[in-house]
Amino acid sequence: MPTPVYIFTGFLDAGKTQLIMDELKDPNFFEPDARILILQFEEGENTLDASHFNGRQVFVEKYDDVNILTPQKINELDTIYYPSIVFIEWNGSQALTPDVMMHMPEYWVIAQIMGMVDATTFLSYIQNMRSFMFEQLRYADTIIVNRCTPDMSYSALRGNIKAINPRAQIYYEAEFGQPVEFKAGKLPFDLNAKTIDIQNDDYGLWYMDVMEDAEKYDGKHVILRGYYAQDLPNYKHSFIMGRKAMVCCEQDTSLCGITVTGIKKEELEMNQWIRVEGDLKTVDMPDGGKTVVLYATGLYLEDAPKDPFVYFS
Repeated sequence: MPTPVYIFTGFLDAGKTQLIMDELKDPNFFEPDARILILQFEEGENTLDASHFNGRQVFVEKYDDVNILTPQKINELDTIYYPSIVFIEWNGSQALTPDVMMHMPEYWVIAQIMGMVDATTFLSYIQNMRSFMFEQLRYADTIIVNRCTPDMSYSALRGNIKAINPRAQIYYEAEFGQPVEFKAGKLPFDLNAKTIDIQNDDYGLWYMDVMEDAEKYDGKHVILRGYYAQDLPNYKHSFIMGRKAMVCCEQDTSLCGITVTGIKKEELEMNQWIRVEGDLKTVDMPDGGKTVVLYATGLYLEDAPKDPFVYFS
């Protein structure tokens, strides 16, 4: 039977070691006789020692360089320890690349990649070291944002993480792992206005809010600014407009788009910037969720903004 491998990524002191120790304490995570191999490529304030293992069969190998993790080295470790489960604490200064996953032998199967984020430093890292943060979170299945406080901006945390990795499940925790309740931050526009005019700088916050709670916007009259991004096959009067969120760099972006209908799109050019006014209507999605469609009542050409990218703060 293949050995499941769990990889923990994130910057130094983001909480990787603490999460591993928490898993070791969980009686439901392992069989009582499981042989647990931990490969630690980075050691922060928390250290692993026998007192954390609760009598389990735990073996720890510590290395400085992740490049040692070759198929030959994996075969050696598997022969020595014959593990039932493997934890890999990745080095926060080195990228987790597809090569690592591709070179994993068939008897070691990656079960989950968990990215760790320290909420107290995340926005600073996003601003100053975005490409490094991108490499730590881009492949994560689950992202745990720890050390959160109620006063932090949920939209800024979630929006920037989703721009890096839109498919990841995100969990928010307070300093000691407890759930956190964010204070309801005020949106930078009046939700009850007769016409909700979403300015360029506010598009990201609006987009994340409408994706989170589409029904709240049902029937709202709005003005949106974006560009003609995609055609919808077989629809003559519908298209996708939106804005790009920077994932890692200007060459690597994701589209924050919305369906617009009721427009003669043959009069538009692809990538043309526009301002659309109309009514939002909630529609059901195949996966059971909800989204909104903008039924346009007016469309106008718009100059491209100086900064075309979406931000979530």
